[in-house]
Amino acid sequence: MTNFDPGDTVLLNGRTAEVIKTYSVGDLDYLRAYVEDAGVKTVCIDDVEVEPKRDQLGELRSASAEQLHPDHESVSAEWFDLRSQALQLQIAHEQGQLLSISNSLVRLEPYQLAAVNWVMQKLRQRALIADDVGLGKTIEAGLILKELTARNRADRVLFVVPAHLQKKWIRDMNRFFDIDLTPADRQWVEGERRRLGEEANIWDQDHQQMVTSQAFLRQDEFQPALEEAFWDVVIVDEAHKAAKRGDSPSETSKMVERVAGNSDSLLLLSATPHDGKGEAFRSLVEYIDPFLVAEDQDLSKEAVDRVMIRRGKQTLYDDDGERIFPDRDVNTVPVEMTHDERQFYRAVTDYVQNVYNRSEKLNEPAVGFAMALMQKRLVSSIGAIQATLSRRLGDLVDEQSTSTSLSEEASAYLDGEDLDEEDKQRAEEELSALTVTESDAQLEEEIETLRDLVSLAEGISVDSKAQKVRRYIQQLLEEQPDEKLLLFTEYRDTLDYLLDLVKDEPWADEILVIHGDVDKEERARIEEEFNHGQSRLLFATDAASEGIDLQHSCHIMVNYELPWNPNRLEQRIGRLHRYGQDKEVKVWNFTFEDTREGEIFDMLQNKVENIRGKLGNTADVLGMLDDINVDSLIMESIQNDEPASATKEELEELIDERQRTLQEWYERSLIDTSTFDQESREKIQEVMDESEDVYGTEADIREFVERGVEALGGDVEKAGSNLYRAQLPRSLRQGTDEEYGPFTFSREFAMDHDGIDYVSPDDDLVQRLMQQILESEHGDVGLKLLPFIDEPGIAYNYRVTFEDGTGEVIREDMIPVYVDARHQDPRQRMGQRVVQGDSIKGSPDADRVRSLIQSQDQLREAADRYISQQVTSLREELHERRREETQQELDDLEEYAEAERQRIEEFIENYERKAEAGSNMDIAIRGQQERLNKLEQRIEDRRQELQRKARVISLAPEVENVCFALPV
Repeated sequence: MTNFDPGDTVLLNGRTAEVIKTYSVGDLDYLRAYVEDAGVKTVCIDDVEVEPKRDQLGELRSASAEQLHPDHESVSAEWFDLRSQALQLQIAHEQGQLLSISNSLVRLEPYQLAAVNWVMQKLRQRALIADDVGLGKTIEAGLILKELTARNRADRVLFVVPAHLQKKWIRDMNRFFDIDLTPADRQWVEGERRRLGEEANIWDQDHQQMVTSQAFLRQDEFQPALEEAFWDVVIVDEAHKAAKRGDSPSETSKMVERVAGNSDSLLLLSATPHDGKGEAFRSLVEYIDPFLVAEDQDLSKEAVDRVMIRRGKQTLYDDDGERIFPDRDVNTVPVEMTHDERQFYRAVTDYVQNVYNRSEKLNEPAVGFAMALMQKRLVSSIGAIQATLSRRLGDLVDEQSTSTSLSEEASAYLDGEDLDEEDKQRAEEELSALTVTESDAQLEEEIETLRDLVSLAEGISVDSKAQKVRRYIQQLLEEQPDEKLLLFTEYRDTLDYLLDLVKDEPWADEILVIHGDVDKEERARIEEEFNHGQSRLLFATDAASEGIDLQHSCHIMVNYELPWNPNRLEQRIGRLHRYGQDKEVKVWNFTFEDTREGEIFDMLQNKVENIRGKLGNTADVLGMLDDINVDSLIMESIQNDEPASATKEELEELIDERQRTLQEWYERSLIDTSTFDQESREKIQEVMDESEDVYGTEADIREFVERGVEALGGDVEKAGSNLYRAQLPRSLRQGTDEEYGPFTFSREFAMDHDGIDYVSPDDDLVQRLMQQILESEHGDVGLKLLPFIDEPGIAYNYRVTFEDGTGEVIREDMIPVYVDARHQDPRQRMGQRVVQGDSIKGSPDADRVRSLIQSQDQLREAADRYISQQVTSLREELHERRREETQQELDDLEEYAEAERQRIEEFIENYERKAEAGSNMDIAIRGQQERLNKLEQRIEDRRQELQRKARVISLAPEVENVCFALPV
């Protein structure tokens, strides 16, 4: 057997390994070793290739001193620098600084980075991000995910989002962060079950980065598997929809609680985290940390501040103390109906009332829902209601069917699920055809009614609202020819109707159009043209209410009709009223006078704006309206033939009640928005500066790639301003292409130009280059001639690593220590200068080199003594910080445990008194005792986890490379 001692570094089948021990079993010899990236392996020596790893430093002999110079292969200064840069890049991903700044193609605002930094500095990355609409919660979530990915803590990732936002999340994560999300839908489920077998848990796999909808994931068939799965990161968008309300939690809330509990890092995103009540918000806090507040205790400001970050548009300031977001002015433009329009409105409403009442009587809610859709389209436009009536008439005549069996899409829509516009349009068309009758004669009567209504609609050539909107646009473009205008309508039929109406206007060729059938590439082109081109008008359905940013080019919006959901209106306004808007946003809402809907929504919008003015936060107002079913209130008033004033009064009472509760929450400061001012900016700027020092500037990355590619036999050449191309050596290629590019090292340039690869610190090219340099035999030892060195010495580049008791790396540094040969005085700052310094060409004095080689053992001892002191100091600093962080959570845990124990013990005492009085309470007492036992186990598990988190463990410092430094 070849002699290998424990601790020896060897190459095992070409991979670096550290020997643990060797031993024999009969005639066979075995080697047990720790293999990099593979863990501990025990192999038969006859079956593998084992050779000592080359020790460049050990191979240097004083006899060869005359041959050594900075370009010599065995002590190349260039390879030393490359290895040192690669080491710094590698350990940067374990630092406590922000790595995502240079790794993301999105314009980052300081307040967004402050949110990311707040989350990343927490002991556990579990938080409720409750920023206002338009502040970029998607961006903040993506940045945090990049931070966790860089720290190797995001292998298993699950996004749980509303169905209609899945495509947007996939697009944004790929576009801004180069993160590819796999949609977990029925097709994926069936494919994975075929691939892995029916018994496999498809949700519990490594290397999974998934996005799925709340509705899909809450299905019963997945719940047992979700109970057993675990994720590194779970991100829940529109988290308020998963909050617990009432005595019976929804299937969505139970599912989100399950995946939240089975995750390491958790981000809940919601602009409206509360609904003017307490229990829903409290449940979100408990998803983040179930041990924060006991069940019978009130939430405190201190507790909420530990789990939630919340900024409003009114509390963000620039360096001059001015508010970042301008005001907005929302106005209602009343439109008076003509006699014919009024008659038509009443006729359709009578028809809707008749069919709606019939559906209630026969218990067919889908038909009632269809009538609500019809009423909405009635107050949208003549075009929309005429198209709906015609389709319904055609369906009833052609099919003569009263079947109410629904497709999966229509059923989901009926259940209140958010669909993307294309699916929503199909579902609405399907639902609008449904009817229910008690006889064939009743069906024939409905068909005749529809024929009459279609005829009435055809008699109204142009509706009054369309005429008024056309005149408004004409006047705006004449008086302010440099302005642009964004027009929203809820329905594609209304959009088509408007486009046909204005097709002969002189400005018709300036109209850009976005609706559900416009694909993402065309949508991006339209957004670019509207923002930077000559076109002054953008007409859109709600397909454009999310995911496009128009604040730099436009500040005027027309809502052709008000959506019945106030949140939808806010999303529309958010296209303009967001960061970067420098003008007051003008919103014009066109509504028909003397209609039930017009009166109710005028009141609702005025109420929202009034409360927003008092509270300063639109999202708070929308949150308290979230579970008020306005559709239902309107349809009930139609069903009962009530005047609009009755519905308005009922709605006002509901809103006033919520407002009072909301005001109480403000007085308790539970949902305050934090201010982001100049001081906040200065603090995050310090973090940004420190972060750049850790992972390198754009120039550092460029230098590393240029020198590294050339050292491996390739070539990098400039191809224009900020543009480069490279001839890659075979070892760096992915695929067969030798040429790589065009690419850039500039974030700003990449964001402004499509089709250009952005080479960031975590780009594949940089990572492959880093890996090859670290796996090469070069760069372990360097020799430099430096003008700032007075005495010859050696710089030792130490890797210093600390873990907590769970094995998570909490800090990792490269600490260079320079020891001069004469005084043997270790100095870190000089070590840094040696590692970063550029060597002068030439040959050093051979005697000085020989002297350094002969005295390296003593110099290393001095460096080791110094680094041990540094490790001790750092460990004490980290331990103190960890102790403070975990002590707060331990205190919270004990307070929670005591309150819960007391509550359960009171139940037991009460049951025991009843038992003494003669009642049989054995089952109830055993149930509470079991609850108490489970509580104690949960508390103990969490206590042990926190104690492990509090530990700081120093791994042995390792010298990664050394540099002989000599004066010129």
